[in-house]
Amino acid sequence: MKMKKTKTMSKVLATIAMALTTVTGFAQTNLGAECGCPSPVSSRPTVLLSTLATNGGAGDGELIASNVILDCSKTWILDKKIYVAPGKSLTIMPGTVIKGRSYPLAADAVALTVEVGGKIFASGSETCQIVFTAEADNLDGTFPVTTVGSWGGICIAGKASNNLTLAANGPFVVGTAGKICVADGIGTFEGFNSTNSKDQFGVTPASFDDNDNSGILKYVSIRHAGAVLVLGGELNALSLGSVGRGTTIEHIEIVSCADDGIELWGGTVNIKYCSFLFGNDDNLDWDCGWRGNAQFLFVLKNDAAGSVDSDNGFEADADDQKSNLLPRSHPVIYNATIIGNSKTVLTVDNSAIAGINAKELTEGEIYNSVIANFIR
Repeated sequence: MKMKKTKTMSKVLATIAMALTTVTGFAQTNLGAECGCPSPVSSRPTVLLSTLATNGGAGDGELIASNVILDCSKTWILDKKIYVAPGKSLTIMPGTVIKGRSYPLAADAVALTVEVGGKIFASGSETCQIVFTAEADNLDGTFPVTTVGSWGGICIAGKASNNLTLAANGPFVVGTAGKICVADGIGTFEGFNSTNSKDQFGVTPASFDDNDNSGILKYVSIRHAGAVLVLGGELNALSLGSVGRGTTIEHIEIVSCADDGIELWGGTVNIKYCSFLFGNDDNLDWDCGWRGNAQFLFVLKNDAAGSVDSDNGFEADADDQKSNLLPRSHPVIYNATIIGNSKTVLTVDNSAIAGINAKELTEGEIYNSVIANFIR
């Protein structure tokens, strides 16, 4: 991992920032009012997203229409695992609120998944963000930032290159962690208790397309997500599997996630203007040959006393199985600020408590970045 011009911030500033983790959320009862959305948000009728989908099973379904449009006239409840099928798209208008339903079992956690060949167009604005949050969050500022893992998260699957091979990374076994591969170039998103192809990303190596376009996420806030199926096999707030550089991921806010904020398995997608607040595990995690760019990232870890699993700012791998597969991960990152919580106790699934934990043959470059309040 190549690093230049890295500075440390004063511990006083980091301590002040960490005090923010003791407060509850912030009120957005008038979210979307500037773009004509009904206000307050509580006045919007609720609609179950499953009513727009086929029944794939008791807990999932694929959207029916070729282009489903969610607008801010309603609050949409993600009550099942919902999929955007190949050749179809989901459009989400500015100011729209989507709430994830909570279930007792992690295997039942709801998620919105864009399958390989599907697209999402969620383009909010600075004053009219698109918000994914927990069903219990009334957006009135009373839902605590310490609440994590209320629902699953968002998964986007693409066709860009990765270094997955069945010999080294598989076969995938339901309910286990680590070996996610089901075929060369094809993996299963961690956190899915399934061998269903809808839960998989990537394509065979002969079909890789590094310019693949899965759509747009812009001015999107993802709150209180994450689900831990097994240790090392979790749903993240935003999971990106083999996503290509034709996809736009900008102005993303991740708040109070039970696992990683953004995790990338392979792909070439670029990310820009991303903030990670009060997350429970790593904030940015990459693996399986991610070779995109990232710029303007801000990390503020949660209170170490409130989360035994809050460890790295960035966790970086080329391949979890240490099998020296190519291409190796090699992102180029500029202008990251990573503020830790001075945690000192190492938990079972972690190898370090670091601002940047570069391990397992990753490559990469990080420039003009600030890292503070980590023990190493």
